[in-house]
Amino acid sequence: MVKNKNLRRCFTALLLCVLTVAGTVLPSGQAFASSYQSEINAINQTLDRLKEEQQAIKDSIAGAKTQKAQEEQKRGYIDQEIKLTKDEITILLEKIDLMEQHIQDKKTDISGKEKEIEANYNVFLQRMRVMYMYDDTTTLGLLLGADSYARFLTNADNMARVAEHDRLLLQALSSQLLALEEAKSELDASLAGLEEDRSSYEEKNHTLNGQLQAANLRIQSLADMESEFLADLEKNQANQAAMQKELEDIYARIQWDQSAYVGGEMAWPVPNFTRISSEYGWRFNNKDFHTGIDIAGPSASGQGIYGAQVACANGGTVKYTNWTYSPGSGYGIYIIVDHGGGVSTLYGHLSNILVKVGDSVSRGQPIGEVGSTGWSTGPHLHFEVRVNGGTHTNPRPYIFR
Repeated sequence: MVKNKNLRRCFTALLLCVLTVAGTVLPSGQAFASSYQSEINAINQTLDRLKEEQQAIKDSIAGAKTQKAQEEQKRGYIDQEIKLTKDEITILLEKIDLMEQHIQDKKTDISGKEKEIEANYNVFLQRMRVMYMYDDTTTLGLLLGADSYARFLTNADNMARVAEHDRLLLQALSSQLLALEEAKSELDASLAGLEEDRSSYEEKNHTLNGQLQAANLRIQSLADMESEFLADLEKNQANQAAMQKELEDIYARIQWDQSAYVGGEMAWPVPNFTRISSEYGWRFNNKDFHTGIDIAGPSASGQGIYGAQVACANGGTVKYTNWTYSPGSGYGIYIIVDHGGGVSTLYGHLSNILVKVGDSVSRGQPIGEVGSTGWSTGPHLHFEVRVNGGTHTNPRPYIFR
């Protein structure tokens, strides 16, 4: 027991000496930096950008001069806010998965370091036992008792090699101990960060649920649309004309399939939601021509339509997707699908697109999600059928309902 205590005291003292004398060659904290840190930094930068975009929306809403203007801004930005929250949740999940893997790797690394230290410490103990059993006079005797000068030099060289071995052993142990402490400190920080990110994830889910509920409480109202349209008739008519001109240009650029129309009855584009809030044709005292039908919620079960999946009306090819839009103007996020024979469908005011240009799609396949992007008083799907490469027509004869 005494020997063991003496050995540990000796070990501690020697380590302090090595740390003082050879400290410049010990690994720095940078050497133990996690390989995943660059990925974490990139994720954090993305989260910061999303927060800046959210703040910009809040500032825009707060900048509205009247309560009515603020409500219109809120309605116009609800899709963007929901998308930003969903993006945050996705990024946070990615970060949590990455951190959990890092924590597991770090625990494995710490376990390995502890085993290495234990092995080197056992070697050190063996050296200490030898030193304890043979004092310095015996060591001195090895030199002075040499029977020749050559033996003296040989003994001196061997002892120098042993001393160097001991120094390197102690230096390795001290480096390993420092690495272990840094690894444990990093693990503690990662565990604390993981807990914080999990709390943030729960908070964002709560926020998203509130946003979705708020979106679904907004019912697409034809009366509200008419009131808004007539309130600034000249401006809104100009916007509608510009939107139709933009669509005509898009349809003119599309390379349409030369095959025959796939035929058959088109599927209803929003399963379980049957209310049509605006029909095809003239509306608003013949001041606006509606080029499709608007399908709104809630469903018979009371479910809100926001986020509901949009089904492709018929088989075909995705020819165009639009993600760029201004709140309160146009069709917002929309998709155009070619069904052959000059027949196409358009799906407007989406909150999300699930396909990309060039994809082959089948009848009833989910291609998007209902939103309220563009000019909309509430979440709904604007559905169009166009023939002869771009001429709008009444969708009613094409769809089953």
